[in-house]
Amino acid sequence: MHFDRFLPPTGKVSGRIVMAKDFDSELGTGMKVYMNIGSSQGLKVGDYVRAVRNYEHDLKDPVDSLSFKASATEDTQKRPAVIEPTMLDRYATGPRVSVAALPRRAVGEIVILSVTPTTSTGMIVYALEDVHSGDRVELDEQSQ
Repeated sequence: MHFDRFLPPTGKVSGRIVMAKDFDSELGTGMKVYMNIGSSQGLKVGDYVRAVRNYEHDLKDPVDSLSFKASATEDTQKRPAVIEPTMLDRYATGPRVSVAALPRRAVGEIVILSVTPTTSTGMIVYALEDVHSGDRVELDEQSQ
């Protein structure tokens, strides 16, 4: 199957990864996750869901936020871009970039192993980067 990292929201069943086996918070391929969506939302065993995350979480992480603070322009550039402008940046003349306007990104794919009316258990079968507890999940339309 083709895995599109920047697929727009499908509007189908969605929820969150609530917890992982052994209370892990950073997850990878082969690890089990527990989600807050179930059969009452139409989920069934064998369905695939996509774990997605937006860039606002990266601003809160001390390591991931470094890429937003790095100089992406030359020192001689006339109008450098300002990412997440604050009151101190109000006189900056460059383009203003809001992280909320960036597309969300898919970080992994999960197959559903078991389902109850309100919860489900899945296994990560593909991960481009680490999947976190709290990431959003939505039903993958390719699995239909």
